[in-house]
Amino acid sequence: MTLGNGSAPVTIVGGSATGLFAAERLARAGRPVTLLEGADDWSPEPRTLIVTRRMRDLLGPVGDRAVVNTISRFELRTDGRHATILLSEPDLIIERAVLVPGLAELAQGAGVDLRLSSRVRSLTATDDGVTLEVGRNGSTEELNATTVVGADGSFSRIARAAGWPPLTTVPLI
Repeated sequence: MTLGNGSAPVTIVGGSATGLFAAERLARAGRPVTLLEGADDWSPEPRTLIVTRRMRDLLGPVGDRAVVNTISRFELRTDGRHATILLSEPDLIIERAVLVPGLAELAQGAGVDLRLSSRVRSLTATDDGVTLEVGRNGSTEELNATTVVGADGSFSRIARAAGWPPLTTVPLI
């Protein structure tokens, strides 16, 4: 729920690349930001991702540190046929376990209130925003927010709590 106040605080649920990037950008634009992440640290499981060169433009040295390789073409093969697609600019293969801690540093440097070990248990609409029930270090606290960003993945608990339909996903083999 957003009440349209350009300086109102923002609460972001989810501290992977998307949540941290959004938090950093909002904070640099002057919004007070609190980011809630359920994990205990900024060390996600290693996993590579393919992104465009634009990531370097957006993230600079933080993005550069995460690059492990580049792709200049795709080769497709099926039924004895072969096609090569050349890219005008190489795509980047990045390591998420390097990117996420770097984004956390950027967000913290922008003034984001980063809260690890913070799991949202419930979300309730109120007259002036949303109340989140957050479990942290064995206790529960209520956090009031006017704007909530659900950056908690494809199976978002925040989206479900807001009544949005689940996303359709398919396995990649």
